[in-house]
Amino acid sequence: MNAIFERRSVRGFLPKAVEQDKIERILKAAFEAPSAKNRRPWEFLVVTAKEDLAAIGTMSPYARMCPGAAAAIVPCVNLGAGSVPPEQGPDGLSAPWWVQDLAAATENILIQITYEGLGGVWLGWYPDRDRMAALASRFALPPHIAPFSVVAFGYPAETPSPVCRYDSARVHYGAW
Repeated sequence: MNAIFERRSVRGFLPKAVEQDKIERILKAAFEAPSAKNRRPWEFLVVTAKEDLAAIGTMSPYARMCPGAAAAIVPCVNLGAGSVPPEQGPDGLSAPWWVQDLAAATENILIQITYEGLGGVWLGWYPDRDRMAALASRFALPPHIAPFSVVAFGYPAETPSPVCRYDSARVHYGAW
């Protein structure tokens, strides 16, 4: 549980590569996320090339830290192969269930990043169609794959202190 309480958004990184075994453990954590009806509609793009990280940094005003990151993981939804049920709309993008699935996978990534002694930050990509299109074009994503988020990470240049965010005034037992 410590990784949950210690996790903070980190936007400054040391110029040090992240070891492949750590990246693999982070990806394994993503695959352990819960998903509706166990459909597991995710695919993950791992980005480590500096020029690609720099390109991601230009796709959103909130992604300026990407060029300094050691890596990024892009959780994507696979809209094909039955991973997204047809009742969720013709393009799949109007559907709520895969969004929850990919959010759970993204959170698992962040928790494992913290556990590995790294720092990272969740960058929203979906539902911004311009960001999604730019990333899909840059990385030649197939038409049935759509980026959900970007998690930039690396060895932290900063260590934000943990903060207790528990607020008992927002907890209601039995009824409001």
